Amino acid sequence: MGVARFIIRRLAVTGPKVPTAELLFADGVNVIWGASNTGKSFTVKLLDFMSGAKPKMLPNINQRQGYNKAWLDLILPTSGQVTLVRALAGGSFGLYNHWVQPDTKEEATRTLSPEHKGKDSLSGFLLAEIGIADKSISKTQHAAKVAFSFRHFVPYLLTEETDMMGEWPPIRISDFNSDTLDKNVLKFIATGIDDSAVIETPSPDAQKSINSGKVQVVEEMLATAEQELNREYPDPSDLENQLAKLDKATDELQSTLVQRQNELDQLRLDRRFIVDSIAETQERQTELALSLERFSVLKNIYDSDVERLSSLEEGGAALMATAHRPCPLCGADPEHQRHAHGFEEVERAQRAVRAEIAKIELERSDLMKATSSLRVEQEGLARREERLTRDLQSVDDRVAEARPREAASRSSYEELARTRDNVQMGLSLARRVEALRQRKGELDSFRATKIPKSEINVGVGSAVGHEIAMAVQSVLRAWHFPGDPSVSFDDATHDILVNGQDRRANGKGVRALFNAAFKIGLLDYCRQKQLPHPGVLVLDSPYSRIARDRSRVTGSFPKMRRQSRPAV
Repeated sequence: MGVARFIIRRLAVTGPKVPTAELLFADGVNVIWGASNTGKSFTVKLLDFMSGAKPKMLPNINQRQGYNKAWLDLILPTSGQVTLVRALAGGSFGLYNHWVQPDTKEEATRTLSPEHKGKDSLSGFLLAEIGIADKSISKTQHAAKVAFSFRHFVPYLLTEETDMMGEWPPIRISDFNSDTLDKNVLKFIATGIDDSAVIETPSPDAQKSINSGKVQVVEEMLATAEQELNREYPDPSDLENQLAKLDKATDELQSTLVQRQNELDQLRLDRRFIVDSIAETQERQTELALSLERFSVLKNIYDSDVERLSSLEEGGAALMATAHRPCPLCGADPEHQRHAHGFEEVERAQRAVRAEIAKIELERSDLMKATSSLRVEQEGLARREERLTRDLQSVDDRVAEARPREAASRSSYEELARTRDNVQMGLSLARRVEALRQRKGELDSFRATKIPKSEINVGVGSAVGHEIAMAVQSVLRAWHFPGDPSVSFDDATHDILVNGQDRRANGKGVRALFNAAFKIGLLDYCRQKQLPHPGVLVLDSPYSRIARDRSRVTGSFPKMRRQSRPAV
């Protein structure tokens, strides 16, 4: 499994009327050498600028005139081949998700902020490439924190000549950062553990400053509350007594209001019941009127049928009256008459007619009884409707009388409630004033708490420090540093001791060499421990005094020669 690392392929500067100046980098160690004032240190500063440094850190050398953009081609662990571009005047970075030729007219894929926070910043983008996000570093003994940014990594990647030979420890990030921050950044790089779990305790000065701000806020709130209390409630001492009286009066009035509301609600229920009863009565009366109308029609049919059958019965009787008499035509006696005239059928028809008439008479009798019953019910419903109508009028009259009483009680209750709410607001305001006075007294008596420094561990421990020292020792021995050097770690300064001697006790050249060994040793250590590290080192210059006399440089921008031999 490969180690995640950055690879620099090209660094270039362009301008509208000047030729492109560029440095191309090969795999492995690249050595740039030349005489003084030929741009070696400017190259380091330009790389620093393209890593997020402020524009003022980029020197305004004569050879820079006419150039306005810097370009950096990289191979990154996740994004692969990318190009970064930035105006030499500063500002945001343009990011291309592929390599482009310097001064291309193509629009950048995205913009990265120069601020060292957030995913859309250069710092957030580069840290994400090696799997670092949302890490916090304690910058004080009281665990005040800053977000870890790529700029914290830069001193371990880019070392200028002044820092290389300086007496200060190689872990120093800048003159403006605290010793605590420098040590804790090394701890994160060497262990992968940040300080997000450490709970911050404000320093005494910070505690006093915070308390002073709280006092100011409380005083402003207290002055406003007292002014409002004095304006709205000239005698706040009587508010408790007023509230007690108002509570009693409110309870009594509420009882009266509830009683009158219940009375009015009951009347409304009674009225609804009467209205529904009238509607039911009227509906039944309508049904009865329809039934009586149908019964009248049916009675007429019965009367017509009886009249028709009675005529048939009378005709049959007339026929039967002549049945046993001499023939009116020939005078023959009945016994001598040869043709009968169907008197038996007439008799049967008569009997049938009389039976049908009896049946109809019975049904007509039942119909008359039903009709009589319905008329009685109809009359009763009419009387009931009249009674209900009178009851409805009576209830309406009572509602008309009860509604003003209920409205008056409600109005009185609401007015009393508003008065009570106002008194309660006054009491609440008075209590708030008292609470603010107590809070101000507490803040006035505040004393800052001092936390002993020993209570918070800063930087790497002895065990990790020893492992780093062994990695540096391996580098020095690989370089065949004279005297078979023995390297140890100084817990107090987080610098190295070589053969028991402080690094600062050596001359500039040796200090530079030890600084380079420290940075390379830490890189080897991170690789062995599989800890995130960009894998890039730019050192200016641990052996410059030796190589300088043999170098030759042409042009206004430094040229680079690739060396097959390893170089420190």
